[in-house]
Amino acid sequence: MIYYTEHAKNRMLQRGITKEEVEYGLQNYHTHYHDETGNHIYRADLTIERHIKIVVVYNKDEKTIITVADY
Repeated sequence: MIYYTEHAKNRMLQRGITKEEVEYGLQNYHTHYHDETGNHIYRADLTIERHIKIVVVYNKDEKTIITVADY
């Protein structure tokens, strides 16, 4: 199950990124690493011109998207 924080929803709206694009990015990322607090960060290319970064917190089988940005 994937959940989105209000912050993530607001950033997605602001940046014109859809849930479908986020989910595509999570399945088709090219880079995965952790930030200093242990959050998972995924980088994905949606198109040749559009690249996104997705920050995720895992809790058992649940994913919570905490922010999404272009990079």
